[in-house]
Amino acid sequence: MRRSWTSDEITYLKDNVGLYKLTTIAQNLDRSYESVRVKMTRIYLSNTKSQMGYLTFHELATLLKVDRNTVKGWAENHNLPYFKKATRARKYFYFVDPSDFWEWAEQHKDKVQFSDIDPHSIPPEPEWVENERRKDKCTTKKRRYQKWTTKEETLLIKLREKGLSYKEIGEQMGRTAISVERRYKRILGK
Repeated sequence: MRRSWTSDEITYLKDNVGLYKLTTIAQNLDRSYESVRVKMTRIYLSNTKSQMGYLTFHELATLLKVDRNTVKGWAENHNLPYFKKATRARKYFYFVDPSDFWEWAEQHKDKVQFSDIDPHSIPPEPEWVENERRKDKCTTKKRRYQKWTTKEETLLIKLREKGLSYKEIGEQMGRTAISVERRYKRILGK
């Protein structure tokens, strides 16, 4: 026989979607997985990602106009704050809080191409972003990949030995800081 949902059960469902797998929520409510899934659809919780106000790696990458693996690399190698949540039966998503992203971006301005970000596409957008957007438009030109020459690699090594940052080297060589950093690490075999 079909059992009606209580207001406490609905509150529990809303509070825990995204924190636990649906199978776990169903078990805690003594309901079937299908019952929980249908109730979520009926109360418009079908897209749990949008209910939380966070961005997945993919969504953030799309807004920044970069590859998802770039965002993943920032999280793994450059301390972009993120967290993992379960949605639906077995699916996990990696989320970034937009406020945490902007704090991180302020500290890692050399990694983000601000001119590619549409204004206010990632709210709350801080005031300093517009200045960075203008700087990017003035100083960077879109260019195609250019192979590294042996001469450039030698110069790169010398400039790093002098203590210059990747950004400073990139400006001197007409390359991005990311390109310089990646090439340097490849040269060293890291």
